[in-house]
Amino acid sequence: MYFITSLDQIITKNELNNLRMFLKTAKWNYKIPGGFLTNYPQRLVNTYGDGRYVSNDGEYIGIKYENTYWTAKHNQNNVSLETPTEPLPNELITIIPKIRQYLKNYCDKNNINENLTLHSFNIAVCNNYTEPTMNIASHTDDDYWYPKEVDNRPLFISLTFYLEENPEKNKYARFQIKINDVWLNITLEDNSIMFMNSDIYHRVLKYKKCDYKYFKPRINITLRSTYNCKINPLLHNLCVANHTRYYKIPSAIISNGSIEEKKINDLIIGYRVANKIVHRISPLHDDKKQFIILYEKLIKTLKLEKIASYKSNIVSETLLNVILKQYNRL
Repeated sequence: MYFITSLDQIITKNELNNLRMFLKTAKWNYKIPGGFLTNYPQRLVNTYGDGRYVSNDGEYIGIKYENTYWTAKHNQNNVSLETPTEPLPNELITIIPKIRQYLKNYCDKNNINENLTLHSFNIAVCNNYTEPTMNIASHTDDDYWYPKEVDNRPLFISLTFYLEENPEKNKYARFQIKINDVWLNITLEDNSIMFMNSDIYHRVLKYKKCDYKYFKPRINITLRSTYNCKINPLLHNLCVANHTRYYKIPSAIISNGSIEEKKINDLIIGYRVANKIVHRISPLHDDKKQFIILYEKLIKTLKLEKIASYKSNIVSETLLNVILKQYNRL
C-alpha cells in the first residue's frame, strides 16, 4: 500500500509553518560512519527519538534511553558503539497524533487492516539533500525491529519539504518505488506526505547532469515506529539504536580491555567524526550470556514477547540497558 496527500489536509497552517521553521535551523550530520565503518549516508542526516511515544493528547511519555548501543564493526562484534539519543522536537510531537489518526481513518474507509499503537511514528529519520548528486540506494525498511502495523506489514510515513523554492519545470527529486518488478517514478512535492508499506523497495537517484540546474535542496522526514516497550522492550530499544548508530555522532566505544591497542585506535580513527569519542573499558562487556538469561526471566515474569534470536548486533550493553528499565516495572 502507498498513497500521497498534502500535509495541509491533516495539520493546521500554523503547525506546518512551525515545522518548516524548525527545519530551517535544524542540525545536520555528514559522513557519519554508522554503517559499520564500511559506508555512510550520501546526504546530510539526523534522527530524533529516544524511545518515548506520543500520546493521543500530544504528551511525550514512556521509557527514555539516553544512549543506545550497537556493534562497532562487522568483523569486531567484541566492541560496542555508544551513541546518545535526541528527543523528538515539539514541532513533530504536536502533529504525530493527527497523522496517526488520519491513517487510521484512511484504513477504516478502505477496509485495510491496521494495528497502530501509541508507539507508531515515534522515530523521525531526517535526510537533507543539498546537492544533486546525493542519493539513497535501493532498499527496504522492513527489518525485524519494525512492528507490522498496516496490512500486516511495516509502514513508514514520508514528509517532503522544499524550504527554499520548488524545482523549476517539475524537476523534483528522483524518488522511485518498485512495484511488480518495475521502478515507478513518484513525485514528492513540497509539503507532501506519503504513506507506504516499508517492505516496498525504494530509492532516490542522483539528478541527471542535464538537470543539475533545476535542482533545489530538499528535506525528507521519515516517521517510523517501534514496538511497544511493555510488549517487546528489546526490539523497541533495538529500533531506536539502529537509527542513532547510523545517523548520529557516537560518544564512545566499549570493550573488555583485552582488544589490542591498534584495533581500538583504528576504530577511534574510523569514528573520528565524533572528535571526542572515547574508549571505555567495561567488566560487564563479556556478560551477554548472563544478560540473556536475565532477560529470558523477565519475558516469563512480565509476559513479554519472545526473542527468536539474540543476534550479534544485540550487544551486552543493550541488554543491560533494557533490563534495568524493565526491572523498574517489577
